[in-house]
Amino acid sequence: MKVIVLASGSKGNATYIETSDSNILIDCGISRRQLITRMAKNNLNFNSIDKILVTHEHNDHVSGLRVLLSKINPQIYMTKLSYNHLHFKTKDNINKDNIVFIKPYESFFIGSLLIYPFSVSHDSNDAIGFKITEQEKTIVYLTDSGYIPKKDFAFLKNADVYIFESNYDVTMLFKSKRPYYLKQRIDSVKGHMSNSDSAYNLTQLIGEKTKQIILAHPSRECNTPEKALDTHIEIYKEYEISADELEIIVASQDFPTKLIEF
Repeated sequence: MKVIVLASGSKGNATYIETSDSNILIDCGISRRQLITRMAKNNLNFNSIDKILVTHEHNDHVSGLRVLLSKINPQIYMTKLSYNHLHFKTKDNINKDNIVFIKPYESFFIGSLLIYPFSVSHDSNDAIGFKITEQEKTIVYLTDSGYIPKKDFAFLKNADVYIFESNYDVTMLFKSKRPYYLKQRIDSVKGHMSNSDSAYNLTQLIGEKTKQIILAHPSRECNTPEKALDTHIEIYKEYEISADELEIIVASQDFPTKLIEF
């Protein structure tokens, strides 16, 4: 299995997963041109994309779909509520015959992949994350969430790779010039996870199989890669988790992460 985060942040999100029999895009919040460019730099073929998983209908996750779907014809997996709340220009470009409606906590297969969608706490209509497994190798994809309910920790534990929300530094957020209502929204259980929230949640999830963590959806204005990394490493130490045994990568809005193959 190969995975690369092509873009992550409030201006656009896209992650590519390749297996022996499927080529999957999680979200398409960047332009077709950027998608092609970023994939080509890693010797990946844009035209090979045959499935798209959509986490929710917010623009930074679906803005590239309209043009993308005029060029390729993949199957699209999303919840019915998310589909119903897509912008009409995007919805009109989706061939309904290519839509597979999925539900949180109901697993399905794409080729050799077992995909388990789960609800995340965000101010959208039906946002979801994904646990993706192939031959005992697992990726957990969780962004755009203010918190994780206790009931979900058990099945999210001990993944090989976590692509995990680490959106903001609390001090930077509340010192920013953003309106107070927006600060409250971001810092709420229906908003995003801070670096600290992200790290504390991951201390409950990291297991002996875990090798890589990609810190996702970082804020440009209210976070830095250094703050995200330092916070995670410091909190992991509190729980006697050695960051030396993990590869921790901070994703970016502007360029893809390295390609991870496992």
